[in-house]
Amino acid sequence: MAVTNPPLTANDEAVHRMTLETTKAQGLANEAFTSTEFLSLELEYLFSRTWVFAGVLSDVPNQGDIKPITVAGRELFMVTNYEDITKVFFNVCPHRGARLVVDDKNNSKALTCPYHAWSFTLDGKLRGRPHFHGPNNHDKSSTNNISLFEVRSATWNDWVFVNLDGQAPEFDSYMESLMRRNVDWKLDSFHLGHYQSYEFHCNWKLAVENYFDNYHVFKIHPQLIEMQNMSDNTGMTIDGYHMFNYPTIAGEGRGLTVDPDGPTLPDVEGISSKIAKQMRYCTLFPNSAINMFTSNVEFLMFEPVSVNETIMHMWFYFSKEAATSDFYSRGREAVVADWTALNAEDSGICERLQFGRSCDAYDGGRFSTYWDTGTLHFHRQIAEAIRGIGKFSR
Repeated sequence: MAVTNPPLTANDEAVHRMTLETTKAQGLANEAFTSTEFLSLELEYLFSRTWVFAGVLSDVPNQGDIKPITVAGRELFMVTNYEDITKVFFNVCPHRGARLVVDDKNNSKALTCPYHAWSFTLDGKLRGRPHFHGPNNHDKSSTNNISLFEVRSATWNDWVFVNLDGQAPEFDSYMESLMRRNVDWKLDSFHLGHYQSYEFHCNWKLAVENYFDNYHVFKIHPQLIEMQNMSDNTGMTIDGYHMFNYPTIAGEGRGLTVDPDGPTLPDVEGISSKIAKQMRYCTLFPNSAINMFTSNVEFLMFEPVSVNETIMHMWFYFSKEAATSDFYSRGREAVVADWTALNAEDSGICERLQFGRSCDAYDGGRFSTYWDTGTLHFHRQIAEAIRGIGKFSR
């Protein structure tokens, strides 16, 4: 559904209120979290005007691997071609609009439409049209300009991003602050070892906000706070499109629970000893995040399912030997268990936040200068993206 008149939550007055001094500012109004029309605005405009996470290269590691994916309500698919380059296309045949890919495929030589058997190369170019000129009169011409509809895409380590409208700034510009800040973390040395999904009964934005809200840790996550030096637990640092926080580990363990006698995992080689005790949390606008420890990395994506339902997808990465080895299985399982427990603690409070947005008296919040500048920044980016202003102007 295309909505052309943004509600009050995304107009210029609302954007201005978010730019006021933090203690006087207000965030997005309730309808941004409860209105299906606002979610339609987000799917049509917000997710189209910036780079968004689409999938992992680990799902299509070999030539001929194909995987259907959904991004902001658009049906797409990833495919790795015969130059080992992964591309993304809209999941539709340009002939009559049939859906091309339903299930994951491996070792594919071509893509064939199930309706009239038009076939396409793994680069999306038309390969052949059987009976196109009449019975047994096939078209095998390669001189036409017909091809699948490619989506602008880019990869960084194991992660594939897309820009649906094709007009966002270059990917390196979007990722500049993240790449600059984490060049010393050797992210390309981590390998996928596990995938898990979690349900949150709230609007996707509340789940994202809860992820980067460090203020709630002492109340909701007592075991996590034991592992952090409280003195350096601050609000998020805003840098470009994204936000960052680097607390340090205060005790022994994996960085999530105090468990010095638990199963261990090897650190990735080459990480400087100066950052060995750091935990790095990075929020990628609009709906992704990365947790970084020296022995494990988690990539997160918050998928809007409906206005009050979100799936948090988590991909767990480890050093090469620890990602699949049986010897380290207990260590991997312990990391997943820690995050599952942490997410269970967050799930209930996120549902309460969603309930709170049905209260007419709530008017966008009261904010702490120390903790909440990131939340206001996040709200402002959403409003600007929907309206196509600021860094999202076209």
